[in-house]
Amino acid sequence: MFKRPVTSRAQRALELAEGAAAAAGDEFLGTEHLLLGLLEERGGPAALILQHLGVTDAKVRRLLAQMRAPAE
Repeated sequence: MFKRPVTSRAQRALELAEGAAAAAGDEFLGTEHLLLGLLEERGGPAALILQHLGVTDAKVRRLLAQMRAPAE
């Protein structure tokens, strides 16, 4: 299997994603956590593109809370 090196920014985004998963009480690392990790990394190209598109960690967290809320 071919392994690609991970940049320091990518490594930091993964660490932040793990923190987001732990803070949410999730036992897995999902795409929502990766998205939050990329946003929280701030200075990386992915974060800059997402910010340019109007994606913020606050918006993502609000949408996740809505999705996870029990249906009434």
